[in-house]
Amino acid sequence: MARALIVLLLLAFGAVAARADVDARAIDTYLARGQKLFDDQEYAGAIQALVPVTRDARAARAQRLRALELIALAQFIRNDRAAARATFERILDIDPGYQLRDTSGSPKIRTFFDDLKKQLVPGYDPRAGADLEHAAPTAGSAGRAIELEVRATRGGERVFELVVATRRRGELAYKTLAALPRGDARWRVRVVPEGAAKPYVLEYYVEARDAGGAAVARIATPDNPLEIALGPGGTDGRRPWYGRWYAIAGAAVVAAGVTGLIVAAGRGPDPGTLPPGSVVVSP
Repeated sequence: MARALIVLLLLAFGAVAARADVDARAIDTYLARGQKLFDDQEYAGAIQALVPVTRDARAARAQRLRALELIALAQFIRNDRAAARATFERILDIDPGYQLRDTSGSPKIRTFFDDLKKQLVPGYDPRAGADLEHAAPTAGSAGRAIELEVRATRGGERVFELVVATRRRGELAYKTLAALPRGDARWRVRVVPEGAAKPYVLEYYVEARDAGGAAVARIATPDNPLEIALGPGGTDGRRPWYGRWYAIAGAAVVAAGVTGLIVAAGRGPDPGTLPPGSVVVSP
């Protein structure tokens, strides 16, 4: 009975995880299609492909924000300032601290967004802080080092420390690594992703901090990170611990033990035979 219960729980968990994975992949497909159309300067097509992401309840917050930014940029480039303003306002409603991921370096786009942010976000001053740039890698292998370099294009003198925070997609917490200064307002960090037998996505963001530890600039955010698609590697052909026979057997024993405790509790307490203060362990 205990074994049957374990099997049902594992099947149910697997079905939920698989559905969530399918949903995430479906949204990623729409995003990738919209990004390609945007890169190909098919701005009307990009908007059409990305609008469903902003309305899909399955879309994560980061996915929705990414779609909205691409739509706003496309609208701005098409000279539809009113639509671009409305879309940027939606972004700032979701995340008042949002920073553009646009890599074009267009001063017109930056000024338009900064002016809007000053109007909508109390205390925002685009002259404070710093600006960072970073060539994001698009792919790598689990278990193999990836080197990231970041440069401050403005306000480098305000940056006391620069950190890169990483996590595997699906995890809640980030791990932070301090980047090493390389001179000329540049920093470099070596990230070694956890080895895995299957591909996965590594999420990360970059944060520059002042001498007091306050953030003065970011590339991406904890809720809207950058992504690197990693291929399998770094496992030396070994199965993960949760797939080994003794781990599965151990889980069955633990579950059976818990079930036994519940059944025993339903029968009422045993009279007991051990004298106070003594414990006897027998096979």
